[in-house]
Amino acid sequence: MIIHLYRLPDSELNPNKRLHFRKLAAHKRAAKEEMIARIREQVKGPYTALDKAHITITWITKDKRRRDIDNLMASMKPYIDGLVFEQILVDDSADVVSYSTRYEQGDEYDTIIDIKGDTYDNETR
Repeated sequence: MIIHLYRLPDSELNPNKRLHFRKLAAHKRAAKEEMIARIREQVKGPYTALDKAHITITWITKDKRRRDIDNLMASMKPYIDGLVFEQILVDDSADVVSYSTRYEQGDEYDTIIDIKGDTYDNETR
């Protein structure tokens, strides 16, 4: 299952921003709602919640700015929560999900979330 955000994660979710907790909560809520909308528009159901999954997140940028992968990953938390809310994943704990990340240059900004079920290998975590 592949989901496109068609942009990079909301920069206000970057842990270095240090927003007031109410503003941060509003951005988290908006990101989660965006993910829910993307799932509903891009994923054809029915589907069952995965109890083991591997998620590859690819950030594509058309500029040459240097970005910290750790901050991009931290910014993804509300989007991953949307996967749980829509029952793509049973939860987002380390027992259920493993991650790979990639950062690439491209023609357009995008965040691609590629979810593969039952490929989680506990020994390689």
